[in-house]
Amino acid sequence: MQVRTNPRCARGSDPMRAAYIKMTLATVLLGSYLVVSKLILREVPVFTATFIRLVTASLVLAVYVALKPPGRVRPGRRDRAVLFTQTLLGVFLFSVFAMYGVRLTGAIEAGVILGMVPISISMVGLLLLRESMSARRGGGIAVAVLGALSINVMSVQALDGPSGSHVAFGSLLLACAVVCEAVFLTFGKLLSRPVPPAALSLILSTVGAVMFAVPAAVEFDWAMITAISGQAWALMIYTGVAVNGVAVVLMYDSLDTVDTTVAAAFTALTPVSGAVLSVLLLGERLHLYHLTGMVLVVLGVFIVAKETNRRPRRRSDHTEPGVLRSGVAETTS
Repeated sequence: MQVRTNPRCARGSDPMRAAYIKMTLATVLLGSYLVVSKLILREVPVFTATFIRLVTASLVLAVYVALKPPGRVRPGRRDRAVLFTQTLLGVFLFSVFAMYGVRLTGAIEAGVILGMVPISISMVGLLLLRESMSARRGGGIAVAVLGALSINVMSVQALDGPSGSHVAFGSLLLACAVVCEAVFLTFGKLLSRPVPPAALSLILSTVGAVMFAVPAAVEFDWAMITAISGQAWALMIYTGVAVNGVAVVLMYDSLDTVDTTVAAAFTALTPVSGAVLSVLLLGERLHLYHLTGMVLVVLGVFIVAKETNRRPRRRSDHTEPGVLRSGVAETTS
């Protein structure tokens, strides 16, 4: 007996599978951000390091966009306001809140940021983007968040932290960074006109670099610049290319295909990547609760992915692939 495959279902599964792969790679790269930042901040001030990162990302993305022109992108007044909000909150304020929050607290609270991002993204999707959430998807996100938090919170008793007032203020900064990260990853869906992911990331990185130019100039010290090691320069270039470049483009491209609540579950993989890289780069020890948390995160992502595969998505025949539309994610059939 010959079994025939529904061509429409086959076409629908490939973009979804590709989106899962892109989001997994993106979250692995994003997970390296705070780990690498700890190494960079040993030699370079916050504003200078962030400015160099964004300039690097802008240059790389500009070359990519020039080689693969996305067509003319001319945002209207409303879209310019969305892009400015996305840059101010998701690039400028997130960097300030995250960097100084890590300085005032430590590795555990930095990991908690990444563990809470899925919840923040889900709330943005539900409240602002009017996306639905089934019980299965909500359960998968909850399992992933539980795993992400356990990777970090369970080790708090093993570390000596700074004074209580510093921890409280640092934790507040980190909580603000969570909201900013959700805005950065999701507000592209509020654009009324399609913007290709690479062009969108280029706009955000360039405007962000302009915002950081003045504070970076204020803390500029030529002696400090000449004293920066080759390793620190390489790490700053890495964060620009891999984090603000590759990872952000992959995540935005995936949001053309999946709902933000699905992407929220995948962002729980970020602290898993961070924990592994902390072991490899910072010499931290891997404990049983790290492994337990990683298993829970992967299980939660698997639950969400399986639930999404079972639900048919409405798709538009009028939207080109690789662009972000307002309110919903669209791909071609």
